[in-house]
Amino acid sequence: MPRHPSDTACPLDRLDRLDRLDRLDRLDALLRDLGPQLRRGAIPVEPLPRCPTGIHELDRLLGGGFPRGRLSEIAGPTSCGRTSLALHLLARTTRAGEVAAVVDAADAFDPASAEAAGARLDRVLWVRPSQPREALRSTERLLEAHGFALILLDLPPARSLRSQARRARSEPPASEVTAQARRARSGLSDSAQQAWKSAPEPTSL
Repeated sequence: MPRHPSDTACPLDRLDRLDRLDRLDRLDALLRDLGPQLRRGAIPVEPLPRCPTGIHELDRLLGGGFPRGRLSEIAGPTSCGRTSLALHLLARTTRAGEVAAVVDAADAFDPASAEAAGARLDRVLWVRPSQPREALRSTERLLEAHGFALILLDLPPARSLRSQARRARSEPPASEVTAQARRARSGLSDSAQQAWKSAPEPTSL
């Protein structure tokens, strides 16, 4: 009597079919459990609120203005209008009755120019960090506050950041400065050493 083809199948093949059936059963059970939570088709995306610049061509290219709640970068060569655009945004935001912040790590913000552009300075928080790292930390805290409609972060050019990093690496630590001073003192004459001793020791910072 001829046997059914399935009777001659490899045991591993049968185990594989059983495993697939088991996974399908579990998938069916999951779909039944989810039931009304399932949505077919694409999930509708709510349009982002926009902050218009008031410049028609730019707003058209941006789809209505800069997106609110998002990070936008204004980049370009020197004298291309980056600062003018930033001040224009600042003016529109503060004239609308909203509060803005300027994190001025580049030390380039001019309140008189901002006021001339139409910004209301009583609605502007001006932060003047001394280091780029401090500027980023300040910006993060302002974002966490959720009270500012606009936050402008002005960082110095990359070449300035690189020069600051090189200067920090080239400067010897205070302990090394103290050691150099002591080595220099050992080569002084006795009278000079007496005068040196009367002076205070260098302070390690």
